[in-house]
Amino acid sequence: MKKTVKVAVAVLIVGVVVMLAGFAMAGFDLNALASGGTLVSRQYEAEGDVTELVVADRNADIIITPSEDGKVRLTCWENEEATYDIREQDGMLYIEKVEQQQNGLGAWFGFHQSGKLEVELPAGVALDISNDNGAVQVDGGDAGISFPTVTIATDNAPIELRGAQVGAISLRNDNDSVTVENVIAETLNAETDNAPITLNGVQAGTITLSTGNDNVRMESVEADALEAVTDNGDVTFGGLTVRESLSLQTDKGDIRGELPGQMRDYHIESETDYDNSLPTLLDGEGIFLRAVTNNGDIDVTFAE
Repeated sequence: MKKTVKVAVAVLIVGVVVMLAGFAMAGFDLNALASGGTLVSRQYEAEGDVTELVVADRNADIIITPSEDGKVRLTCWENEEATYDIREQDGMLYIEKVEQQQNGLGAWFGFHQSGKLEVELPAGVALDISNDNGAVQVDGGDAGISFPTVTIATDNAPIELRGAQVGAISLRNDNDSVTVENVIAETLNAETDNAPITLNGVQAGTITLSTGNDNVRMESVEADALEAVTDNGDVTFGGLTVRESLSLQTDKGDIRGELPGQMRDYHIESETDYDNSLPTLLDGEGIFLRAVTNNGDIDVTFAE
């Protein structure tokens, strides 16, 4: 009896897969199965001065761009089963995705219309953004818009922060990438579980980077103190300048890159069971450099 039930369930699953594949090959838009109706755009302009933007979303891509006239405005996409609660209080603009119970064939098969949330901001607004399955992109443009703080957390889509001047940055992603480009900050903390972290053209006082199962890549980065840690990936860099301390660590990967100056400019501590271009211990001058990998090579060279 149990075997018969298992066979029946397997046949049902195969049938559903074949049916959906057939729909797709025939040009049928599977999003049409999603419940809630067609997404419709809605515009909103803040009535008062905004000093903090708080966004709590589920699956929409969130895009933050500079406001050309200094006003805060947004465009969101909604339908009958997914709307936004938008409210202002004491300088805070709060935007929350509100989803109703989904019914119908599309909900049963997991078809959801994600939509998009676009927000235009002037300088000086603090950001606090959380998302589940949608990307978060903050683009300050060529001029580099300023934010007191930027805090972003998402689970399964990329985080991108570009062209900004920020006090404190905190970026947290579970299963997708974190990219920071052309940013000046006092502090930068970026963390992922299963995806890469990439920095390009970043200047900060303190930088802390941590990923579980992917690579850390740094290009044209300046910091007073920098720590980069990964469990199962490489730590690579070029054009990296650190004024006080640099700590690089990976369990299962290589450490590769070029540093300015000469070896004697650094107090060096290094450790690996494989190839190592650094001395195990060098009591040099000034900058503290620590490089450790359990199962990889260390290939760090110096420009002079």
